[in-house]
Amino acid sequence: MTRRAPYGGRRGLTLIEVLVAVAVLALTFTLAFGVMMTTIETQNESLDVQQRYQGGRIALERLSRELSMAFVSLHQAEDKRTITLFRGERDEIVFDTAAHEPLQRNVHQSDQLELAYYVKPMTLEDGTRVDALVRRVKFHIDDRPGDEGREEVLVEGVRKLEFEYFNEVQEDWDSEWEVEIDDAAEMRERLKQVQQLRDRVEDLSNDDSTGIAGAVVAAEADKQIEGAEQDLMDGLFLPARVRIRLTLDGLDDTPIVMETQVEIPMTEPLWF
Repeated sequence: MTRRAPYGGRRGLTLIEVLVAVAVLALTFTLAFGVMMTTIETQNESLDVQQRYQGGRIALERLSRELSMAFVSLHQAEDKRTITLFRGERDEIVFDTAAHEPLQRNVHQSDQLELAYYVKPMTLEDGTRVDALVRRVKFHIDDRPGDEGREEVLVEGVRKLEFEYFNEVQEDWDSEWEVEIDDAAEMRERLKQVQQLRDRVEDLSNDDSTGIAGAVVAAEADKQIEGAEQDLMDGLFLPARVRIRLTLDGLDDTPIVMETQVEIPMTEPLWF
């Protein structure tokens, strides 16, 4: 007589088999979840670096445009309420520029303002400390150059901001450059006197009645006047070019270095 297997010949899983299956399934999900999280973190880091690079490029373009219209001026009222300056250091720059474009009506703003660019430690909302590129703007040029103004963060994750200033006379780069005109009215008056002397000398050189002697005297006087004008203007010129190097945080602790040069057309102070 043949015996029939209980439950129609089917055998159930033992407890050990169930535990092994659950462990394998959990391990598979853990590995898959780890790979997925690593991929997401890498994508987020790449996106952050891409956004930082884009922000750095836009910031350099903005700084270049504003710096290309930098100026100092000898136009000043008797009360000396406006003092223009160009203060360039190795890691910070403060200057007056005519690059401002008012975006609102009736805001009592001109195209001139004072700007500063530098790196400053910042604390994010999650408590993280980072170094950021800061732009400080003062919409009115006053008698407190390089002071006050509204700060705005342009780029986070900045390692270094470096400047160099080209000296046309020495044909070399300087690490600092400073021009501050606090006696503009007096300086402008002296330059006007020099210009009047130059006009008289030019009239003398064009006077045929003075002959060769008059031409010689005029040439010598012109050299002396030019030397006096150079002495007055010494220390009032802006650099011909500014070299800017911005270093940002990149992936795997690899820095992102961005560099550009800006030409300043108005190197002489405005005084006409």
